[in-house]
Amino acid sequence: MSVYVDLHPNSDFPFIVPPLRECLTIQSPCSMSLAPRNTTAYWHEVSDYFCFLALPVILSLAFLMQLMSVVVLARQVRQSLDTYLMGLNLATMLLLICTTLLALQHYTGPHPYLVYAQPYAASCRDWFWYSAIWLLVMMSFERVLTVSATRATVLCSAAQAAVVVVMVFAVGLVSALPRFWEYQAVWLLDRSTNSSALIAEKTASTATEEYNIMYFWYVKSVTLFVPFLMMVSMSITMGCRSRRSVLTKRYMAVKHSNGANLSRKIKEESALSSLLIVLMSLYMVCSAPAGVLDLTAHLIPQWLDPASRTYASLYNIFTVWFFFQFDMHLIVYFCFNKQFRITLLSLFCCCC
Repeated sequence: MSVYVDLHPNSDFPFIVPPLRECLTIQSPCSMSLAPRNTTAYWHEVSDYFCFLALPVILSLAFLMQLMSVVVLARQVRQSLDTYLMGLNLATMLLLICTTLLALQHYTGPHPYLVYAQPYAASCRDWFWYSAIWLLVMMSFERVLTVSATRATVLCSAAQAAVVVVMVFAVGLVSALPRFWEYQAVWLLDRSTNSSALIAEKTASTATEEYNIMYFWYVKSVTLFVPFLMMVSMSITMGCRSRRSVLTKRYMAVKHSNGANLSRKIKEESALSSLLIVLMSLYMVCSAPAGVLDLTAHLIPQWLDPASRTYASLYNIFTVWFFFQFDMHLIVYFCFNKQFRITLLSLFCCCC
């Protein structure tokens, strides 16, 4: 007798977080353009069920970590990097909320309120995703300029960084605007049950092949190609410019700097550069598998059919892996940001 491990409510819609295809709802007549499942490929069911259990844990833990980071950063905003990190945490929290709204239907069923929220959740998810990426890029770029300066100077104040954060959110909104008209909740006749069902599907104006191809490459440029190129180059630059010998030359130009202050400043500057290098590396490591999966399915479908259950299972695994990076942010801040570490410990001491 065969035993199957099914997702809730069923495994006919195995995407834990629905990809932006013809429709977003996990009920008929929405099929998500998937082939019938292979009843002999048991690893599909096992991996999907693992992702089904792991995703809520990872999202919940990530949200708590980001919320704790916001509380700590709100008590210690002293420089531009703190402001950038605050913006990154807020964008990440909103991204997690939007993702939860899209995935919640697997755990509660396709409730009408969730279906009506899906078009907006999909749009806002892209908005906050773009904002989080480019906030990381912008704060790293400012750091590159700082460590590349010939003298130890502050290039950007906390207030100026706040303006940049608002501008990045605004540009992210403009970049995601097409998504706000891409889906709508409609009632359709389900011929299998001869009853009406509410699903979120693409609008007629965005269901064309030309639009999907163009927007696919646009999203990959904004989230993969350009950020990865900039992150790699900035990581190398910061690594080279944050060496002790280079930093010593910069701070030797500052008057009235004794040996103790010089050593402390060099350690702090090196740690802040390491913080951003680790954040960028973490993003690239966690985002690359999903990006490669999408590119392979789009460019070489004979190798990996996007309608296959293998693609769906890999998509779930890489989605969980992508969101895992946000669980690590608090740990990275604690390890590489001295002021954050002191503020967090003092916060816990006050609570005790």
